[in-house]
Amino acid sequence: NKRHYCKDIFLIDSIYILSLEHDKPRRQRLLNLLDEESDESLIEKTKVVKGIYHPQINEDFLRSNKLDYFKGWQLKDEEAKSILSGYDADDGISYENSCFKFYTSELRKGQIASLIGHIECWKQMIVNNDDYALIFEDDAWWPNDQCLTSLIEEVFSLNVQFDICYIGRAPLIASQETPLDCNPKYCIPKYSYNNQSYIFSRQGALKVLAQDPHKNLMSSDEFLPACYDDHPRQDIAKVFKKCLKPIALCADREFAWQMNTKEISREQGITWSNIDNSHAI
Repeated sequence: NKRHYCKDIFLIDSIYILSLEHDKPRRQRLLNLLDEESDESLIEKTKVVKGIYHPQINEDFLRSNKLDYFKGWQLKDEEAKSILSGYDADDGISYENSCFKFYTSELRKGQIASLIGHIECWKQMIVNNDDYALIFEDDAWWPNDQCLTSLIEEVFSLNVQFDICYIGRAPLIASQETPLDCNPKYCIPKYSYNNQSYIFSRQGALKVLAQDPHKNLMSSDEFLPACYDDHPRQDIAKVFKKCLKPIALCADREFAWQMNTKEISREQGITWSNIDNSHAI
C-alpha cells in the first residue's frame, strides 16, 4: 500500500489528463493509479481535458477555431536523409529511425489533434493560475510499486530551475544528453519523442503559447523539442525558437511509460494501439 504516510505536497497545483471522450477505460486506469498515491491530494487536483478526436479536424474546423497547420511538413526521402546524416549512428537517429518515417509522411490529423490537446492543457494552467502542473496523456502508465508522490518531491528537491521536466519520454539522441551534477538520474534532454508525462511550469506555458503554436500545428513530439533543443529540421527551428529550460529523467531511469505493448495493455485490460490511422490533413 503506497499510502504508508499522508504528507500533503503542494508542489503540483494541478494534474491534467488529456483524453478522448470515448477512451474512458484508459482514463479510468490512470485515475486509479493517481487515487492509489500516498499524497491523497493528487487525485483531488486532477482535471480531465477533453481531446480532439481526429475525424473532427477539417478545414472548416481549423478556420472556425482560428487554427492552422505547418505547411511543407512532408520531405522528400533525400531531404530527410540529408538532415539525419548529420547524426552518428550511436546518437540513435538513423535512416531507419521513426524520424525518417515521420518526416517523409504527410502530416496527419491525429498529430495535429495531439498538439491542440496539449495547447488546451497549457491554457488551462494559465486560467487556473498553476505554478506547476503535471500533464499526462491517457496512455501513460507506471507499475503499481512506484510512487509518483516521491518522484514529485525528488524533482523539486533538486533545486534546479526548469520549465519542463519529462518523467517519461523516448529520447532520440540519448548519447548527447548531459547528466545533472546534483543527481545523475536526471539530465538535460535532447531531441525526444513521446510527451505522455511531464511537469510543466507556468512560465513554460506562457513561453510556448507566445510562439503561437496554433498557427503552425504539427505533432507535439516535434513542437516541444523545438522549444528546448536544436531541432534537426531547420524549417521547424526557424518557426519555433528555443525558450524552455528542460530537465528529464535519464533514458534508463524513466518513471512513466507509454502503454506501448500488447502485454501491458492485456494485463491492464485496455485497448491500445500505436498505429495512427488518422488521415492526412
